[in-house]
Amino acid sequence: MAQDRDLPLIRAGAEDPLPSQHLWFVGDGYWIYAAEQPRSSWREHTHDCVHVSIGLEAHARVEWRTGAQSLDHREVSGNIVSIIPTGEPHRTLWERRASLVAFYLDQHFLSTIAGQISRDTRFKLEPTHLVRDPLIEELGRALYREYRESETHKLSRRFADSVVVVLATHLLRTYNARAEVTPDLGGLGPATNRRVRKYIEQSLEGDLSIRALAKVSGLSPNYFADGFRRTTGFTPHQYVNRRRVDRAQQLLTDPNVPLTEVAHRCGFKSQSQFTTVFHRFTGMTPGKFRAEYASTR
Repeated sequence: MAQDRDLPLIRAGAEDPLPSQHLWFVGDGYWIYAAEQPRSSWREHTHDCVHVSIGLEAHARVEWRTGAQSLDHREVSGNIVSIIPTGEPHRTLWERRASLVAFYLDQHFLSTIAGQISRDTRFKLEPTHLVRDPLIEELGRALYREYRESETHKLSRRFADSVVVVLATHLLRTYNARAEVTPDLGGLGPATNRRVRKYIEQSLEGDLSIRALAKVSGLSPNYFADGFRRTTGFTPHQYVNRRRVDRAQQLLTDPNVPLTEVAHRCGFKSQSQFTTVFHRFTGMTPGKFRAEYASTR
């Protein structure tokens, strides 16, 4: 177990003590923190490296500002991922106990990986807060399992290096605002992926059929559906439902918004469809989610 003086990154902004049992691993150009994290908060802070946090079965709220923009926020339950670029102010509140894995990736380390997958070592990662990313979630789960099941509660350097290289490659291919980085074979290119995701976020109340999304991407429906699955790990239908449920969770934190209005604003055709899909992703009905959220306030 690391001492406090070895934890400058994870302690930046920490308002609560770290759990007594935790992992702090120092790699070559990266750092890893893992713990069964209790309810805890971090005041607004920044890092001089890229921060990727993975909360498994979590309920978290993140507030952030990019550049001179006003404060924005999201609050989500479930398996959640945040990708926070260098220098972006952010504040995090973990509302309940969660299995937490945090990666801190040095800029030079990421530039080296970028140069290995393309001819351009430059990159610009897009800030992404509290989203689902099946690959990153699975990397976090595998690392957390390795840490917890090890007799010494430590990681082998070879295992850690392998996980971090896969993570860095995925970040540069999927969340890189520079379209020059080569996309995964058979997947959507970075620019197309960003365009489709942005359209989904802005159109959750409307038509998000495969045909409509394929038109946004400029691809045929079949080619788009296959490329989207290869890029995100979800079918378009699964991804849209996930985003609608995430939006519903945000709206349900306001007791003044009726359940029928939440369903409508999230693009569900009926209250019964809303309840069925919401339960499939969260394991509870919208009404129970709202009641449990209210009980934590």
